[in-house]
Amino acid sequence: MSQEQQMFLQAIDSFKRANGVNFPTWTDVLEVVRRLGYRKTATSELNFSGKVQDWTEAADAPSRLGFGEEIDAPQRYRKAG
Repeated sequence: MSQEQQMFLQAIDSFKRANGVNFPTWTDVLEVVRRLGYRKTATSELNFSGKVQDWTEAADAPSRLGFGEEIDAPQRYRKAG
């Protein structure tokens, strides 16, 4: 397993433990990926048949989590109490 795969699995596992979920949603997975630092800097290699407009962003673009605003930590990661 590559270092990248190990980091991704650790991040997903941490998310699941912090939120008490066994199966994160795709939105949750995207949040984890963006928090790992991934950004869409290249055009897509997939064909969406005009259903989705492709875009790119700067490598240092904010993660834009929490309804379009940059936040310090995911609200779901913070346990009440």
